[in-house]
Amino acid sequence: MRTIRFILLPMLLCLLVACGSKSSNTQGANAPNNGTNESQQQPRFAVFSPAIGVMLRDLGFEDDIVGRHSYDTALSSSIPVVGSHIEIDDEILIQVEPTILIFENNSIEIPERISTLADERGWVIWTYTLKSLDDIAVTLDDLYLKLVGFPTDANSDDDPMTFEVNPTKRFEIDLPSAGLARAWSPMGRDASIAGRTLLLAGTDPAGALGPGSFHAQLIGRMGIESVLDTGGMWQELDLEDIVGLAPDSILIFDPRDDDTMGIGEPEPMSWSEIELALGPIATLPIPAVESQRVGVITHRQGLLPSSTLAQVADEIRKTLASWRERADEP
Repeated sequence: MRTIRFILLPMLLCLLVACGSKSSNTQGANAPNNGTNESQQQPRFAVFSPAIGVMLRDLGFEDDIVGRHSYDTALSSSIPVVGSHIEIDDEILIQVEPTILIFENNSIEIPERISTLADERGWVIWTYTLKSLDDIAVTLDDLYLKLVGFPTDANSDDDPMTFEVNPTKRFEIDLPSAGLARAWSPMGRDASIAGRTLLLAGTDPAGALGPGSFHAQLIGRMGIESVLDTGGMWQELDLEDIVGLAPDSILIFDPRDDDTMGIGEPEPMSWSEIELALGPIATLPIPAVESQRVGVITHRQGLLPSSTLAQVADEIRKTLASWRERADEP
């Protein structure tokens, strides 16, 4: 399973990471549901992005999703799969009768036939960029403001189809990004105890998350130093590379299904279980192994650039706190 994840991850990263640099608003939008118009049409979303699907779920709109991405594993399996940027099932898309299609901006354009179909059927298209950690916060806030939190006077152009947002109204609402900012805030001493940290999304062979990846941005925001300060966001390392890097700590992102994690608060992993997750890296003469400062982050959406990175950050905090507590033992 670990090898399969290593092979698929670069493909997933390419699909999930957008190429634009700024969040796009919409190609048109229905007036938002702000609770003031009970007769307003309930949205029906076809979501061509696993990350945005999770955001809608976390905002309480999973029941309004009528079509999900081919690679989605977070939403209910009862929601029909409508495809991805690469391959959209037009027939199923028509059958589920969406009112809003949501895409990520990336190097693959929305097929012209889908844009034409949307025009013919009155579907609205929303597009978002997910290139950076801040893009996640901006996208989550924008979805919230469109669907939940706009004051009645937030529409600055008085056009219910474009719904251009008065930026000052954002300051009048407690936005979801505030929770993300708290989760991603600096850790202080715990971060310094981690030292130079290697981030892995595969161990046999080793796949490292380098500069530009969401995870490198995340730990940087939390005050943790990445051992990789050059190269791409995905780097294949051999054992000699890891010995040369000599990381002080290692965080392995190893998403696991909820039904394998048991009930209640999970028990901390034993060192023998961590060694199993490390694979051949467990035999290397590196500070992270010698000091047993290795953590396995098992959140089910631990590799997804979405709102769940707040929970991933919480898991990182708990892991580093356990290292600090061990360091404080007499």
